Amino acid sequence: MKDKIPCDIIQDLLPLYADGLTRENTGKEIEEHLKECALCRESYDRMKSSVEACVRGQKQEAEREIDYLKAVKKRNIRNMVLGAAAVFAVMAAALGVKMFIIGSPTESYGITYLDTDGQEIRVGGAFFGSAAVYAGHRLKTGPDGSQKLVIYSCLASAWNRNGVFNLKLDMGQIREQVDVGGTTVKKDGTVISQLANELYEARNPYVGDGAADGKLAGALGIGRRIGAFTSELDTAYEPYGWTLNFQDSVRNSQVMEADMKDLGCVLLALTDNLGEVAWTYTVEIEEGPVGREGALTCQEASEYLGEEVKSFGESPERVQELLDLLSFVVNPKQ
Repeated sequence: MKDKIPCDIIQDLLPLYADGLTRENTGKEIEEHLKECALCRESYDRMKSSVEACVRGQKQEAEREIDYLKAVKKRNIRNMVLGAAAVFAVMAAALGVKMFIIGSPTESYGITYLDTDGQEIRVGGAFFGSAAVYAGHRLKTGPDGSQKLVIYSCLASAWNRNGVFNLKLDMGQIREQVDVGGTTVKKDGTVISQLANELYEARNPYVGDGAADGKLAGALGIGRRIGAFTSELDTAYEPYGWTLNFQDSVRNSQVMEADMKDLGCVLLALTDNLGEVAWTYTVEIEEGPVGREGALTCQEASEYLGEEVKSFGESPERVQELLDLLSFVVNPKQ
């Protein structure tokens, strides 16, 4: 029979045995001893209960920490969702205010009237399309000191369905001049129409420049007023000429001649080296279409206007004076 291991040695080994840290043979020896020794078995049971209680405590503490972290995570997610919802609500509200109240600068409108009396400028207009309504206006000053009336439009709503506007500008706010929808209003009350400004911008120093000729004819609205045409340029010898060959027949040659006389004056005034404007067309009469032609020289235009025709191309103000002298007004926006 092998020797029995003393109890004091077993007592020393019990903590290692309880933690599962003894070798296999040592563990078997301790098990055999515990079966036979009530005192050591009682010590082991107490030790085991203490270890199990400690483990349970640690497990419970870990579970509490996990539950706490889960609660924190859940709260953080909720706060994030609420924060995102709040941000979305603020953005949606801001967008709604922008779209339905504040609006944005727009040029999609037409001026219906413009009047000055020395003290104020009265302007009326209407927006293109039914979706836009008037939201407000302000006088904007550019880096160069130029001033422009800026109109704001927003989407129509239950509280705002006004697609027209009528406003007043104090002349005291105007430095030198202000741009109102393309029309220039000067401090002294002089008004230069959008057409006069666009024609001055399209003035052409050389009739041989086909692109510049087309820009000027487009600003003047010849095609929209009379009909499609082709151009012939005579730049071999002076006086240089520009012939407009109209493709569609007209019903009244007198109206045609009067229109072309006025149009010819503008072309001669705004094309520096142009000496003669000519035109060809057909007119419908009882016997059928008949070809007609006409022409206007600088001398004839000057006599017609009572002033040197080229002088009317010197400034937007002079272009406006020319338009005021003529018997028609061409609106390039129509």
